[in-house]
Amino acid sequence: MKVSNWRELRLTAAQRRLLIGLVTALSSQLYLSVWAEGFRVSASVILYPLLLVVMMRDSHRPDTGLVTGLSVMGIRVLIDLVRGVSLTTALAIEYPGGIFYLCYDVLLCILVRDRRAASLPRLWCSFFLCDLLSNTLNLALSSGLAVYPLPAEVIALSWVALARSCAAVLILWAIGRYRQLLLREEHEHRYRHLFLMTAELKTELYFLKKDSEDVEAVMAHAYQLYEQLEAQQAPEALTSLALSIARDVHEVKKDNLRIIRGIESEVAGAYDGETMVLSDLLHILEVSTRQFLGSQRADIRLECRYSPDLPIGAHYRLLSILKNLVTNAVEAIQSAGGRGTIQVDCRAEGDQFLLQVRDDGPGIPERNRKLLFQMGYSTKFDPNTGDISRGVGLPAVQYIVEDLGGDIQVQSQPGQGACFQISLPLDAVTGGEP
Repeated sequence: MKVSNWRELRLTAAQRRLLIGLVTALSSQLYLSVWAEGFRVSASVILYPLLLVVMMRDSHRPDTGLVTGLSVMGIRVLIDLVRGVSLTTALAIEYPGGIFYLCYDVLLCILVRDRRAASLPRLWCSFFLCDLLSNTLNLALSSGLAVYPLPAEVIALSWVALARSCAAVLILWAIGRYRQLLLREEHEHRYRHLFLMTAELKTELYFLKKDSEDVEAVMAHAYQLYEQLEAQQAPEALTSLALSIARDVHEVKKDNLRIIRGIESEVAGAYDGETMVLSDLLHILEVSTRQFLGSQRADIRLECRYSPDLPIGAHYRLLSILKNLVTNAVEAIQSAGGRGTIQVDCRAEGDQFLLQVRDDGPGIPERNRKLLFQMGYSTKFDPNTGDISRGVGLPAVQYIVEDLGGDIQVQSQPGQGACFQISLPLDAVTGGEP
């Protein structure tokens, strides 16, 4: 089913009324007959108010009660006819049951004008009164109005109304709680997605700004070349070419700056003023890592430990550090068979925040360790596609660590995994500024 057509499947008010009538009529066949012929105590009266509140929230007229009453009476009369009861007798027996549902809806429309805003206690009181009064009328009509309901019968009807109204309200409460859980889960999913996306964008901004500085230097050199060629009275074609290069580079620089400003305007202030406890930050890391692993989540385990559960102000930068290191560890393990464990350990010692990311992957050769933090260096090459990683993950980690006033160390031996140890000033991590 296409998502774009979901609105076409929504029921109209008339269709919802008919559906409520049919569902109630069918469920009303589960009943007990007491006190008078045709008077039934049915479990459908638990379902009926739920449908009125959930499916007919905007209803202010008892149209649904009329449709439901006719449906209930019609089905019961048909069953009586099949059993050999005459039409006149069947109608005389079953019409009080139809009146019950009409009366219930009339009373509910009077007692609850706005079903969307009504509280559960108000709905419970309304359900109880609707049930009791409608049942009392039903019993009186079933008795042919010859004998009014006795006090003992009214008390019994009150207990029935109390039980059914309590059941209906409990189900409504459970539905409300379930909806809240779904909304909370959806909110948390969107929050994680937005937070991860913003963290990635803020990290990428560093490289865009660095590229902007490089472009600025190229433009300056091109213009210097133009000035030197002009001073030396070089051929006009060469001087024009040098000036054209300077102009083109300047346009590239302006485009780059527009991109930077656009990204900065999108992510500026997004959760910047908030703090996030370390446990929540690690939970986001675990969720994003499971999504990254996909079908391999059972083969590669991520274990996170922390002590204590600190409030983190520099949450974007800390998450960028963790995500890059964990992603590198995952890719290292995948390159060596695809099974292993990654351990993340965060703790505070004195005025330092210590972070350690350890994996049991293939390790890093000594010649590669010297180049880990060089921009553009990468060992990740896909022989099937020819794609090579741009090699900015670890340089980004080093930049963020140094920007926070910390340092990073790497320990690794071939075949024994790798361990990245980072020390950061505690104030820079909790306060967001070095």
